[in-house]
This record gives sequence, structure tokens and C-alpha cells, in this order.
Amino acid sequence: MKDKLLTFRIKRYNKNKTPSEWIETYRIEKKKGMNLLEALLQIRDEQDGSLGFRYSCRGAVCGSCGMEVNGKPLLACRTILEKLGEDSFFIEPLHNFPLVYDLIIDMTPFFKHYSSIEPYFDNPEGTQPVSEFLMDEEKRKEIDPYIQCIHCGLCYSTCPAFGRNREFLGPAILAKAYRFYADPRNERFRKVLYKVNGLHGVWGCDTVYKCERVCPKGVLPTHGILKLRKGILNNKFIPIKAFFKKCSDKFLRRSK
Repeated sequence: MKDKLLTFRIKRYNKNKTPSEWIETYRIEKKKGMNLLEALLQIRDEQDGSLGFRYSCRGAVCGSCGMEVNGKPLLACRTILEKLGEDSFFIEPLHNFPLVYDLIIDMTPFFKHYSSIEPYFDNPEGTQPVSEFLMDEEKRKEIDPYIQCIHCGLCYSTCPAFGRNREFLGPAILAKAYRFYADPRNERFRKVLYKVNGLHGVWGCDTVYKCERVCPKGVLPTHGILKLRKGILNNKFIPIKAFFKKCSDKFLRRSK
């Protein structure tokens, strides 16, 4: 009978209890093809109605069911238990976020950072487009991976830079910043560079690629961060290039 059971050790949190954190164990019957979200729903429905976790779409679109499973950040809705190759699971909330209740984290810091980069297009003041904005196909392919982010926060849970500095914008936000910087339809690309140029931005990244290994949508934040760094350096050299060009032109005029 034991080989037909799955064991879940779940880290609980309730600020109104003493102690506020504890681990509770649940067991349910093993079912072929069951995902983690289905297991948690069964536990809540049949064993403990007080168990708290967040979910919505059940299809890896909303990003709300992120949690740590045996030390790895995953989306509960797309984690097929039998594929993990184990019958025992330690479930805890994503690391590096404030706790709300049980497996529910506070995403306020994440969305505060997101709004700080102004993630939208903005035409120059007083102008109106007269036709649609067209984009080169190769440029679209370059930007596409950075559009796939579902704001799940998995990359923040594994990011050492965000773990030690909560003011660091973080992998997902910097990936989104690159998406707007690289888009040729964006008139504010230099403003994007200004917002991420600092130790809380692209220069705070450790470039250890952990974020890319856990992203459920294949987004490449570290690659985007490196490209933003290159863009910042190139833009810093623009005035220097202009100065030398001006000197060169002046010298040529004198030579004539």
C-alpha cells in the first residue's frame, strides 16, 4: 500500500500562530499523470481546508502557482509528479519574497520593480502615428523570447543578486527592459538604458545564469542583461565618438 502513496511535506506559514512556521505532512494516493496543483487541491479538499496556495489558469499562463519543489522553483500546474521520479516531496514557498500565508508570497516588490521601467511604448509628445509600425522579421525573432515572460517569479527565487539586494530589479524585469530596448518601434530606448544603468540594474547581476535554467517559458534574462550592458557602453561612447569626429573634420578643413 505504501508504494501507492505520495508524501507531501509542506512548509506552512501563518503570522497569527506561534510558531509562525511549521512543516505539515500529507499523503495521497498516487495517480498516473497527476500534477502538483491537482495534488494540492486534493489535499485541501479532502484533508486540510486551511492549506493556502495561489493558482488561476492551470495552464502555465498566469504564473501564479510558482513554488519550491524539493529545492527547485517550479510551476505547480505543469509539474507532473511521476516525472520527478520520487514519491516524497518537500513543498515550500518561493524564496526571496515576503510571505503572506503558507505557499502564498507577496509579489509587490516584483511589480514595483516592473512599473519602475515603464514597460510600454510612448510616442514623442504631440505626435501621432500615420500608419502601423512595421518590424523586420529578424528583429521580431530576437525580441520574441523576451515577450514570453509570465511574471511567475521563479527566476527571483533562484537569483543570488536579488537574494542579497531586494532593490535589484531582477532577471524578469531586466529581460523585459531589453525587450523594450531592442524593439525598433520604441522611441524611448535610451530612457530604458538610463533606468537600468546602475548596481540595482544590469551591473548588479552576477551572470550565473540560474534564472535561465528555471524559467518555464525559456526566457533568457542573463543574455538580455549582457546586451543591455553593451548598449549602455555603446551609448556612453557616442559623445566621445562625436568629439573625435568633430576634431577630425576640423583638422581636414584646416588642411584644405
